[in-house]
Amino acid sequence: MPFGLSLSSALIDFAAGWCVWSLAHNLGHRWWHVEMREGKKTFYARGEREHHRVYDAHGQREYHRREDPGELFISFPLAVVAPIGLVFVAGYGLLRGWPRCLPFAAWMYGCMMMDHRLHILFHRSGRLPGVLGWFQQMHLIHHHTHRYNYFFVSGLVWDLLLRTARTNSDVMASGEPILSEQ
Repeated sequence: MPFGLSLSSALIDFAAGWCVWSLAHNLGHRWWHVEMREGKKTFYARGEREHHRVYDAHGQREYHRREDPGELFISFPLAVVAPIGLVFVAGYGLLRGWPRCLPFAAWMYGCMMMDHRLHILFHRSGRLPGVLGWFQQMHLIHHHTHRYNYFFVSGLVWDLLLRTARTNSDVMASGEPILSEQ
């Protein structure tokens, strides 16, 4: 292993990178939704509010392109979030040692990019097959309710632990209407 790290220590660093990204993302997403429901107008919630205004209409690609030609609101502002992640990498390096930053950062940024790309895929695509389709359906529930499924993909475990994970059958059983496929 590079820098003399053992496989077990690298796995711990990978797990820590996933944990930091997925939990921070889940909690941040919840915070933005609370502020949106309260009608707050802040610089950090604007993209989230615009995202839901424009992209709640899944499957309407031409409308999305007209409303957001640069797709600035399709996902979290990567150019802002990624540099903030360096604070977490530096903190991890101070706590655990600088050689351990590489696997931590690799997995944290890897999960960040996976969530970013999958979120774009969920909005650009019609109904996806298989597991991706299941995640996409959960994302539709998120857009419909704005109270569930804050996970994107890498942080589903947090929604399970915090009891905010909902599937189509959960929402249908609760009587909440779900968006129809457009």
